[in-house]
Order: sequence, then C-alpha cells, then structure tokens
Amino acid sequence: MQIKKLLTVAAAAITLGLAAAPAAQADVWIHAGYRGPAMERRVVVDHRVVFDTLRFHRIRYVGNPYFVRGHYVVRSFDRFGHVTFVEVNPYTGAYVGFIRL
Repeated sequence: MQIKKLLTVAAAAITLGLAAAPAAQADVWIHAGYRGPAMERRVVVDHRVVFDTLRFHRIRYVGNPYFVRGHYVVRSFDRFGHVTFVEVNPYTGAYVGFIRL
C-alpha cells in the first residue's frame, strides 16, 4: 500500500513539474522588434561633423542634412555640376557615398 501511494505522489509531482515548466520560462520570451539596450542610446553626430566630412572629401553641399532610412542625406553637386545626394553615417559621421539622380 505504501508503494502505491509513493508512486501516485511521484506521478503527481512529475505532472505538476511538466505543467509548470512552460510557465516558468514565459518571462524569457523576447518580443519581435526588441533591439536591446545598445540601440536605444546611440548618439547622432552634429551637423557640423557632417559638414566637416563633406569638406574633407571636397563635396559642395547645399542645405542641411536630413534623415532618410537610417542615414544622413545631404543635397550636393558633383564635380560636373550635377545634383547628387550624399549619404553620411549618422553615428560616426563617416562618408558612405553618392546617390546619383
């Protein structure tokens, strides 16, 4: 009789353990779109840094930089006088390249 009670208690403990396991891991779930703490605190460089980068590359710019799809974009002229747009990394101020229209 003792063995029957012991087996019943063991089976109940295992069943409760299996039922409680997914509930214990529910707080670990990472929701879609979560970028983490590193992406939240990135600082965008000042416009002065963007202008210094463009001057260093001898690019004639017109107007202020504005954000497009994660990059600073500045309207400028290439060496032939055509209107182009220059991409600049907003976090480092580095020159990315031309966008020719």
